[in-house]
Amino acid sequence: MLLSAAEIQGAAVTNLEEESIGEIDEVLIEPDSGQIRFAVVSVGRFLAMGSTRVAVPWTALKIERQEGEIRILLNATKERLEKAPRVEGKSYERLYPADISQPIYVYWDVDWLAPGGQ
Repeated sequence: MLLSAAEIQGAAVTNLEEESIGEIDEVLIEPDSGQIRFAVVSVGRFLAMGSTRVAVPWTALKIERQEGEIRILLNATKERLEKAPRVEGKSYERLYPADISQPIYVYWDVDWLAPGGQ
């Protein structure tokens, strides 16, 4: 399956309990490898607070196509999202260094993938 960026950005994200937890706000791509590193997920409404954006490793998301619609799943409870690594502003470059990005992968229980796929 191939997806366009337009199909992903703004797509709804649900958890394993079929609750709507937010939407994809941004997709962060590593220019050197072309690999998608993170999705920035807007989860404010689900948490009953102002707009909150969290960093989620791309590999933590499960993407399906059902009846022509994109479905994005994330193993996340309300409590897990409340404690998730936040993304402030649009300064995404700070998510690149290993000392910042590796703990995000650990938090979401996915294998760490160093920049450049090494």
